Parts: sequence; C-alpha cells; structure tokens
Amino acid sequence: MLEQMRNLSSVFSKGLLGLIALSFILFYGYSSISKRSDGPNALIANVNDQGIPAAKFAQGVENQTAMLKQFGQNEVTPEIQQMLENQVMQRLIGSALLAQAAYNLGLRVPDIELANEIRQNPNFRKDGKFNESFYLNQFKPWYERQNGSDFEYDLRQDLLSDKLRKALDSAAVVSKQEIETQLLLQNNQLKVKKITIALKPQAEGKSLEEGKKIAQEWISAKKDKKPTEEWLKAQNLKEEATEDQSLIQLQGSFGREDSLPILTCLLALNPGEVCESPFQVKDNLIAVELVERKNPSLDAAQTDAMAKQLEMGQKSQILSGVIDLLTKQAKIQTYMTKRN
Repeated sequence: MLEQMRNLSSVFSKGLLGLIALSFILFYGYSSISKRSDGPNALIANVNDQGIPAAKFAQGVENQTAMLKQFGQNEVTPEIQQMLENQVMQRLIGSALLAQAAYNLGLRVPDIELANEIRQNPNFRKDGKFNESFYLNQFKPWYERQNGSDFEYDLRQDLLSDKLRKALDSAAVVSKQEIETQLLLQNNQLKVKKITIALKPQAEGKSLEEGKKIAQEWISAKKDKKPTEEWLKAQNLKEEATEDQSLIQLQGSFGREDSLPILTCLLALNPGEVCESPFQVKDNLIAVELVERKNPSLDAAQTDAMAKQLEMGQKSQILSGVIDLLTKQAKIQTYMTKRN
C-alpha cells in the first residue's frame, strides 16, 4: 500500500479536487466491492483472528485488473481473473503475517512516525503544506468506503511489515565468488560439437554397452584428429554443432538435471579437446567436443549490476521463505466464493 500511495502523485498533483471530481477519479471499481460484500464490515479472510476486509480485497483486484489493461490485456478471462484474485489474496495475507511477526518481535510504529509519514506524503499536500482538511474530510472517508478499513491503521501495519522487510533484507549477503560464478554462467560463450546415441527402449536404440563403445570410437577419432565423416555415415549418426551459447543456454539444451557433469568437463577443456567419456542424458548417450570458447572481459559496471541482481534475488528468497514459514504456523481462513 505504501508504494501504491506514493505512486498516486499523478492523481493529486494538481491540488485539491472537489468531492465530485475526487469520486470520479478514485471510485473506480466501487460497484464490484458492493457486489462482493455482504455489508461494510464483510471479511474476505481471517489471519490469526485478524480480519481482512472484503472491500480491500476487491479494490486490490480492481487495481490489478486496471494495471493489466494499461499493458494491453483488455480481455480478462475467468482464468486470469482467478489468478489475479489469488495473487491479491496471497499479498494481503503475507502483509498481515509480516506485520504480526514484526509486532511479536517487538517492532513498533510510534504515533510521531505515522504522523510524519502522512504529513510528508505529497498526495496530501497543497502549496507545500499538509492539507489537513482534505486528508480528514475527503481522503480518509473515501479510503474507508473503498477498503473497508481505517487508513491510519492500514498504514501503521504497512510500516510495521516494512520494518521487518528491511531487517530481513540485511540478511542478504552476496559473496564475490557467487558474483563471479554467475557472470561466468551468463557471459562465457562456448561452441560445442556433439553426437547423440539413442539408447533402448527407443526405437533402434542401442544397449548402454553398445552406445558407450560407439561413443568411445568417436572420442578416440577426435583425440587423434582423424576425420569422422565416413564413420558417422556408417553409424547413421550426425555431428551437431551449436552456435555460441552461454553456460546457462547449454544447461537448458542438455537438461538442467543432467548438465552439471557435461558443463564441468567443457570448462576444463581447451578448444579442440573432447570429454574423455560420454554422458547419459535420459535415454541418450552424448559425447561432446569443445570447439571454441569466448571469455569476454567484464567491467566494474557489469559486476555491480550482477551483485545487485543477486542481492535482489536473495532478498526475495528470504522474504518468501519467511512468509511460507509464517503461513504454515498461522491460522488462516478465507471466504472466497468458488467459481463454477
């Protein structure tokens, strides 16, 4: 909600609007709230006995739908609608769990901090000053009608969960080795030749022993720099050559689960060398030769960008892990209507 409120500047940037104009701009989606609610105090979920108003859920879904349409997704199918509703529900539950955990850990949002956050919000300022009349008489009542809850309570909860998020963010530490490894995976380009030998139970597949024998013949020919064209024809095999690919791309082509020994071997080779043994990938044997390797030089900007990317990934993983743990320990009840 903090981010949403901070991004509302474009709506309020021209100062106070009359109540009618304000209703026109901000009451988008209000009809859907009244349809979903059984009353002004209807709940969509309970999280450890803390209620989540149905109106807030409906407003969140409306906001997500409007955002989709801004990006050109004009048709919202029932499947997309269900996805949006699930995302909004998960976000509301996650925020409630984080605020509760923060409070249980002793974190607090003093009244002065809450007041400063409100007074510094550009949406509530006119001519450089906090517009108390607009905030109290127009915005707060509108917010309560739209969301079924008090703005200051929700803001305090958001600030509380934000404190815990920041504390969790400090646990994200990216090592130099992690950065170098990821840069290696993304930027090193390899060109590879390979043969693929089908194994049983595939049609015309070889036994594992036969396949290994054939693969070793190709490997021996490559090591001895012998031509392989006629041999390939006799074995009804083709030599496949890849374009320059990163290690991540090669991982995808070989299969994520089976690629590690292949990539480990390729990284130890010089161009023109082959792996000493073939690799079994599902019902195939693969023998590989490194044709070319490109190791582009990296500057400080690329290293810094990768460090930030990895740090963001770690923060996201830590937050998701904490929310998953809190969810498992929580008492959660939802009241979403099932779709036919």
